[in-house]
Amino acid sequence: LVTDVNDNPPVFSQAVFETVLLLPTYVGVEVLKVKATDPDSEIPPELTYSLIEGNMDHFLIDSSTGVLTIKNNSLSKDHYMLIVRVSDGKFYSTAMVTIMVKEAMDSGLHFTQNFYSTSISENTTNITKIAVVNAVGNRLNEPLKYSILNPGNKFKIKSTSGVIQTTGIPFDREEQELYELVVEASRELDHLRVARVVVRVYIEDINDNSPVFVGLPYYAAVQVDAEPGTLIYRVTAIDKDKGDNGDVSYLLKEDYGHFEIDRGSGSVTLKEAFNSDLSNIEYLVVILAKDGGNPSLSASVELPITIVNKAMPVFDKPFYTASVNEDVEMHTPILSINATSPEGQGIIYIIVDGDPYNQFNIDFDTGVLSVISPLDYEINSLFKLMVRASDALTGARAEVTVDLIINDVNDNPPIFDQSTYNATLSEASLIGTPVLQVVAIDADSDNNKIVQYQIVQDTFNSTDYFHIDSTSGLILTARMLDHELIQQCSLKVRATDNGFPPLSSEVLVSISITDMNDNPPVFNQLIYESYVSELAPRGHFVTCVQASDADSSDFDRLEYSILSGNDRTSFIMDSKSGVITLSNHRKQRMEPMYSLNVSVSDGLFTSTAQVHIQILGANLYSPVFSQSVYVAEVRENAAPGTKVIHVKATDGDSGVYGQISYSIINDFAKDRFLIDSNGQILTTERLDRENPLESDIGVFLRALDGGGRTTFCTVRVIVVDENDNAPQFMTVEYRASVKADVGKGYLVTQVQAVDPDDGANSRITYSLYSEASVSVADLLEIDPDNGWMVTKAVDGGIPVKHSLIPVYIHVLPSETILPSFSQPQYSFTIAEDTVIGSTIDILHVLPNQGALYSTVNGELTENNKDGVFIIEQDTGLIKLDKRLDHETNPAFHFKVAATIQLDKVDIVLTVDVEVKVLDVNDNKPMFETASYDAIIMEGMPIGTKLMQVKAVDADSSANGQVTYTLAVESELEKITEAFTIDSNSGWISTLKDLDHEKDPAFTFAVVASDLGEALSLSSTTLVSVTVTDINDNAPVFEHEVYRGSVKESDPPGEVVAVLSTWDEDTSDVNRQVSYHITGKKQLACFFPKTSFTEELRMCPVSGECLAGFQLNYPCESDNSKLKREKGSVCVCVCLSVCLGYSLSDFQD
Repeated sequence: LVTDVNDNPPVFSQAVFETVLLLPTYVGVEVLKVKATDPDSEIPPELTYSLIEGNMDHFLIDSSTGVLTIKNNSLSKDHYMLIVRVSDGKFYSTAMVTIMVKEAMDSGLHFTQNFYSTSISENTTNITKIAVVNAVGNRLNEPLKYSILNPGNKFKIKSTSGVIQTTGIPFDREEQELYELVVEASRELDHLRVARVVVRVYIEDINDNSPVFVGLPYYAAVQVDAEPGTLIYRVTAIDKDKGDNGDVSYLLKEDYGHFEIDRGSGSVTLKEAFNSDLSNIEYLVVILAKDGGNPSLSASVELPITIVNKAMPVFDKPFYTASVNEDVEMHTPILSINATSPEGQGIIYIIVDGDPYNQFNIDFDTGVLSVISPLDYEINSLFKLMVRASDALTGARAEVTVDLIINDVNDNPPIFDQSTYNATLSEASLIGTPVLQVVAIDADSDNNKIVQYQIVQDTFNSTDYFHIDSTSGLILTARMLDHELIQQCSLKVRATDNGFPPLSSEVLVSISITDMNDNPPVFNQLIYESYVSELAPRGHFVTCVQASDADSSDFDRLEYSILSGNDRTSFIMDSKSGVITLSNHRKQRMEPMYSLNVSVSDGLFTSTAQVHIQILGANLYSPVFSQSVYVAEVRENAAPGTKVIHVKATDGDSGVYGQISYSIINDFAKDRFLIDSNGQILTTERLDRENPLESDIGVFLRALDGGGRTTFCTVRVIVVDENDNAPQFMTVEYRASVKADVGKGYLVTQVQAVDPDDGANSRITYSLYSEASVSVADLLEIDPDNGWMVTKAVDGGIPVKHSLIPVYIHVLPSETILPSFSQPQYSFTIAEDTVIGSTIDILHVLPNQGALYSTVNGELTENNKDGVFIIEQDTGLIKLDKRLDHETNPAFHFKVAATIQLDKVDIVLTVDVEVKVLDVNDNKPMFETASYDAIIMEGMPIGTKLMQVKAVDADSSANGQVTYTLAVESELEKITEAFTIDSNSGWISTLKDLDHEKDPAFTFAVVASDLGEALSLSSTTLVSVTVTDINDNAPVFEHEVYRGSVKESDPPGEVVAVLSTWDEDTSDVNRQVSYHITGKKQLACFFPKTSFTEELRMCPVSGECLAGFQLNYPCESDNSKLKREKGSVCVCVCLSVCLGYSLSDFQD
């Protein structure tokens, strides 16, 4: 039986509650209802709801039902957000309530009355129809729905007829006299257009309350010589009913002769004088109070009246009552007793009875009663004292009773009936078996004596094994026990009372667990994780499983076997030692993971465990790209992040050796592209095809696997043209001269424009362009002497781009003889290192008539935009004015104009000039990156390609051809023994088997030289080579023999010996050593602390034993020598308790 405890908080049905509240609204109108549940019990616990935030005194929530109502209908905001909390007394949860406040829309509906009034008698339990409301304004046959917004639990309404009824729950007029119900009428599909009306329900009174006397108890005293009519006392009674039902009248139950009472006021007066000998006599007068109902209800009360003479003291009360806690401090006043002397004399007070142990004292002068000795509720809980008041002058006296009630305080802890408890229990006991019952008794009263029991939490976690009934003190088992784990259990039980503050006491309970043979052998691990290289030879050690049996008789009977998962018998298991090795039947290519189910048996019981063997793949394969060269296109001006191409390299290895990372080698490409882990190349900036360096970009990639093998490829990125350049004319303007008599179709001049775009985007169409209102042809006809027009060059791209240039046409008389240049065009050749100021050549106009020469420069650099060439105005000599660079501008094309004045008319002649710039060796080869980083795995075969370095020379022909060599340095011999470089391609390869343990890294320089004939230029880059570690070294024990000493009585877990090994490999994974005990089965009395620790510890078994260790790597090297050594080393550990054994015992 599982007993539920409160360990779960209540949960709201929704995290957020939402509703719409229409205005106007009224106090008490229900807004919504929140609901929460508590998963702790099938019986719903008592949940308490409360508003904790956002209320601003507008809303009220019923703490038990969760109904949210209007408290103040002056709502000024359009929405309210409230936080409501629900608590089960220990835990709580919160939810949000969102209330949207809206004005009700004009619905066209209205009730037939502005308000309704009705009434009903209180206390009726009949379901009664009290009113019918009716709304009008709806369309024909349109149904209306009626609802009460604040129904409570006493009213309901028929939703279609508007009939308001009671629910049968009785009304109490004295509790609430008027109910104002808010009734709403709404259309079925439109809840925002409503009509509302108030129905006032008055509760009619019935006579269901008797008069009740107030100011009790009553007591009066009257002088013996008082005259008739003297007021003795006035009593008062009230009645909660209304009208006649609440009118109270007074009368005496009997005729007492001497007394009478006023029927209306309740005043008791003296009716007949007393005889002088009646002093110190008490009358008990019974007074009745009756209401005016039909039938009438009444109540009675006793009025003690004492007849006193003038000398007797008179107490202000007929008796006194007080209560005091038993732990009250000494001399604490309890109450004040007051008596007066008719003659005004002093009063002396004394206690005459009821205080046998003198625990109280009364001040003889003031009458203040106080405690002077400790009280004990458990000894005496009530004192009845008799106090006497004496007239200080006459000695007349009177006595009064004082009842003192002693209140219990929690001053006694529970006391167990035994100082200790003992019990014996079999380990086969079922859960819930009674063990024993503890009993504690508390001498206090009421709640202070109620005792609760609990087991004190301790380091043994006793509460996990045993449970105690908190009320009865019965201890029961909470789980199955095991003698092999626990032989003796000591519980501390605490008994706590229910006082405040609570008091408690504790007792020790000792429970002995008796043994039975019930233990199967148990593996020291449920799951074993092991690793073995796929290159490991047959017979190679994999792992060793170990089991123990808590029953000492089964220690030597354990047998191990493989149950399943051993596909194709890849593994074999030693039945005695639990050692698993690779079998002779193992496949050459094994699966990546094997899960073996292994068992151990003691002949009766069997246990199983799982052995997960991960086959670690060797790094046999290098990554391979599907192509050595990829070609991709990307549009110029594409936004950064545009995908260019997805390249992928594959690797035949699995696991970490098959994981490939990509990187870009050359700096120029790095600045413009990135490659992610999936081989996807993206742009990092916008590209410009018109930039010669960006029109065709080579991206050199490296793929690196997890073992250090690499491969390379080139991605040629062709930038596709966009029409982002307008045509550019070769000059800033054109001028030409033409005779007036030339025929139609005569070639006047030729305009030329170039567009740096490609394809259709650079195809140029020319047209005449004029802003005049008449055509150019008309203009030329009108002005035969001179014509001016604008030429428009339009490219073929989308969108179309164009340029405009002015063309000046000089129209000459027909008889004019036009001069011309000596050649139709000029072409010159010049070396790029020509000195500034050198003369290129001279231009002539024939006949020479005093021409003025000038260059007509274009908008492009190659059109002499920067004035690289100038011409002397008078002589026509062309000179070099600025430095040339063949790599930037291998040729220039521009025009030269000659202006000749003939008959006061300027004749303009133009001619095309071409200047070719010859290359000289003025550029060094430039490497694609300032330095190169390469990674190679140790043990790779000779001739393995490491990396390709590349340098580019901007010169042409032989000046731009590059060869590569290793730089001459101090360690050149060491470098040249390890590496070589192809002088033409720049590929660096290995010349020997590299060893990480000897040389973990190399750094050397590579020189790139051009083949310039007169002068060879060169540059240098740095290559850093990291040789990664592989598991090619076996661990070695620092000592051949380790000696330890152990006592048979040593506890389990005692350190016997600490082993130490070292390994020449450097990486953590290759230096991780696992330890296993192999060989004789007696070794089970020892175990390594963990498979990766150097500590040898005791098992919980005594006896003589001998231990041998086998150290095994989790990863195996592919080194052939290491495979023959099996990657393991054995060592003997000699112990002082192991006699008669030597190292030869381990050679099997």
